[in-house]
Amino acid sequence: MENQEIIEEFNNFDKDKFSLIISSVSEQNEPLTNYAPFVKLGEDYYVSVSSNLPHFTNMVQTKKAHILIIEDEANAEHIYARKRLYFSAVCGVEEDEEKIFKLFDERYGDQLSFLRTMKDFKIIKISPQERSLVLGFGAAYKMDTNGELVNKSISHN
Repeated sequence: MENQEIIEEFNNFDKDKFSLIISSVSEQNEPLTNYAPFVKLGEDYYVSVSSNLPHFTNMVQTKKAHILIIEDEANAEHIYARKRLYFSAVCGVEEDEEKIFKLFDERYGDQLSFLRTMKDFKIIKISPQERSLVLGFGAAYKMDTNGELVNKSISHN
């Protein structure tokens, strides 16, 4: 693939995906994984998470998470080579909740509108660091935070 095609794949990979997998750790380094519907604004992702749950606490206290957005296995050509985007991220509570809830409304309609009324649900901003995109066997790419490709393949020695 040409560089511009790879960059387009990075930029468009999540458009037909509606949830992401969040891995976080507590301050005691206890791992936890969950998933959440997301919206995107610029390069940042946003999720609505109950402040009563451990993954909210983990992301707020450590300000870190690892994110996986993955192709549905029913659509994958090969179960071991599912297309996926993953990255480490910096996390924090988003103060302008209404702006993000409007994006949720645009993307999900009324399906998630109830989250506004649940006072324990807060918006977490997830800012990707270096991103990796796997499009199949031998087709793995890395992009830095400036949107530049830094690696076009991974060898399997």
